Amino acid sequence: MDAVDLHAEAWEGIRRGYEAGRLAHAYLIVGSSRGNALHFVESFLKLLFCKSAERPCNECGGCRRVETHKHIDTMWLEPQSKARQIKADEIRALVHRMSQTSFEGGWKAGVILNADCMNANSANALLKTLEEPPQKSILLLVTDSPQALLPTIISRCQKIVLSAGFASNVSTEAWRLPLMNILHDFPPANGLAASRLAVQLKGLFDGLKAEISTAVEEDLGRSEESLEEAKLKEILDARTGARLKEVQAEVFRVMLDWQRDVLVLASGGEYLIHSEHKDTLAKQAELHTQGSALQAVRILEELTQRLNRNIPDLQVFDEALRRLIR
Repeated sequence: MDAVDLHAEAWEGIRRGYEAGRLAHAYLIVGSSRGNALHFVESFLKLLFCKSAERPCNECGGCRRVETHKHIDTMWLEPQSKARQIKADEIRALVHRMSQTSFEGGWKAGVILNADCMNANSANALLKTLEEPPQKSILLLVTDSPQALLPTIISRCQKIVLSAGFASNVSTEAWRLPLMNILHDFPPANGLAASRLAVQLKGLFDGLKAEISTAVEEDLGRSEESLEEAKLKEILDARTGARLKEVQAEVFRVMLDWQRDVLVLASGGEYLIHSEHKDTLAKQAELHTQGSALQAVRILEELTQRLNRNIPDLQVFDEALRRLIR
């Protein structure tokens, strides 16, 4: 099935924007640079360059040149297999081409596949064009790791999420039930209980890291067979770490939402995010005052910040959970 069929809402937004003359100048498309996002980009470009009244027709010369990545007014960039980086000189060449007049008198497009492979110099070279785009030009940045891009790049693009990658599957299948089991044992009654919960939380993340690493390795094995072993490991570690951070952020968001529900009940409120667990939350709220429930929220917020300071995860979890003892 075509990407535009799988992601009808996103495609319909693009089509309406085109027909109304309100397309953004730059789009960040989150998905596979060799799968769904690539197909979406090709369909987007066909919409721009199709010669038929019903766009895209998939049959005219414009559509066929898009499919073969040979349209004269489109420039494609992706990291070279050895360096695995998009260099600043390549970005400058794209920017220069985008600033020139279109050969066919219409749109000009630049596509950056695996945009997360831009280094700092490359990203900075692109920023000016994102801030002051030429007329009738479109930039399409494709990545499955948007968190690896500079915030200034992301903020200047309209984001289209076709898939959240492996992290999305993990979030619904691998960690929610184990996390709920941990949260149902909150707050720990003593130091031993706190240590036990810390070990469980560490085990949860270790298991997720292993699953993510396997999925990333399989994906790289299919698409990057020409890479040297050392470079392949470097990419594997980087992508695994990036996707693990996505999952961690989602896990901690749920933990904070849980503790905020406890705070709501301890404060006499009623609206809960995890309303299906109201009985358990109510029992936990009975162990708190409003002040201690608020402090518990702050402890969990600090936990997420400490994980970014190269302190061993188990130590961070254990120290935080000991502070939650009631």
